[in-house]
Amino acid sequence: MRARTYIALFLAVVLASITAIPTSLAAHSNVQQPEPAAATPMLPGARFPIKVAGGNQTNPSVRCNIASYTNDDLEGTSAIEYFDFATATTHVVPGNGLDRLSDTDGQRIVFTQLDATGDRIALYDIASQTTNFIGGGGDSDPAIGGNFVAYRHGESPTGLGDIIIYDRSTGGYYPLSFNDVQDWWPAVSPDGNVVVWASCQSGQKGCSIYSAAKNSDGTLINIRAVSTTGDNSFPDTNGQLVVYTSERNGENDIYWQRVGGSTEMHLALPGDQRDARISGNLIVFESQTADSSWDVFVYDLASARLFQVTKTAGVSETLSDIVTGCDGLNRIVYAVPGTFGDFDVWGFTFQLNDSIPDQLNDLVASVLSFNLHDGFENSLITKLQDALAAVNSSNTATACDSLTAFINAAQAQSGKKLTTDQVKQLVDSGTQIKSDLGCQ
Repeated sequence: MRARTYIALFLAVVLASITAIPTSLAAHSNVQQPEPAAATPMLPGARFPIKVAGGNQTNPSVRCNIASYTNDDLEGTSAIEYFDFATATTHVVPGNGLDRLSDTDGQRIVFTQLDATGDRIALYDIASQTTNFIGGGGDSDPAIGGNFVAYRHGESPTGLGDIIIYDRSTGGYYPLSFNDVQDWWPAVSPDGNVVVWASCQSGQKGCSIYSAAKNSDGTLINIRAVSTTGDNSFPDTNGQLVVYTSERNGENDIYWQRVGGSTEMHLALPGDQRDARISGNLIVFESQTADSSWDVFVYDLASARLFQVTKTAGVSETLSDIVTGCDGLNRIVYAVPGTFGDFDVWGFTFQLNDSIPDQLNDLVASVLSFNLHDGFENSLITKLQDALAAVNSSNTATACDSLTAFINAAQAQSGKKLTTDQVKQLVDSGTQIKSDLGCQ
């Protein structure tokens, strides 16, 4: 789905290194806040190895029961493999030993293959076990969704590149960008209705995010700039929203907005975030923690709740991907450094508990993470505890009153004991819980 270290990989042939409108967190404050990881609830689920072996296993992609990844033996050979969750079996995609950078829609796998003519795009059908090639030389970094395969076409890995669409249903090719800058990181929504990419001024810097939405007749003509503010990278889309990372004021954060345009939303967390991917209402990403390593987090757009998936001090997970709603389960895949400095691929399967008590407990954790004055902190937490007690005794009216009091107390301290960002986060979460309770 994304060639995040493409230039280095090309030179070394090594891989080393929703329909609902979401509740948003506030715009980021320039004042550094305490790292929230300790107060962020761990997401319950099952963590398990997908491929732990010598060499590099990296760049994982997941759709429902299939997770594809690159297996590089670090001796000049790389292959695409995939893990089938339904059968718990691993399979090797036929190739020439110089294959990498795959994406999957759960039925097919697209990947980049290097041969004598340069890079080209291969499309492998899992059911028929057949491979077809798309485009010509200079093509790389494919993404698949619906009938569309999007990829980067360039004369060289470091040269100017354009985003091309291949329509599997018609066999036609459609250029989305022809310009004098470098275009990178195409991604396609699962239904194939939206394609997103980054257009960069120099190398992979000074990048803006663009999207192309399918018109009623099936053409991709509604091309628009999604974000031209900051240095943006690695966009993704679920067909309704576009999510991306943007560096602003020296910090990388997660942003999103509607495909057709809307107010830009911002996940306000301290430190840097990277590798945002979206499926349904969930965004997965990695966030830098206090010891400068990276852990995997999940943010629920529907409830404005943040969860931590991994907590591995000194170990940095990377290149995470997510899929929701597969037989009632959600799945995350990611790469993690192994014993000898190479990378392995791991998976995490979970069901998100959206119960009101869980949401209230998460909101308590958010209050605690702000390190407020004891008296004011206790006042806010008491109101949430009153709401929790009322919910547990099926007294919805009292729970709603307690949440209203909590929201009013937070708003009254905007710019005083709470920053505007903190107020927005607490009010958004409290309002979401009131909505879930059916408060009038």
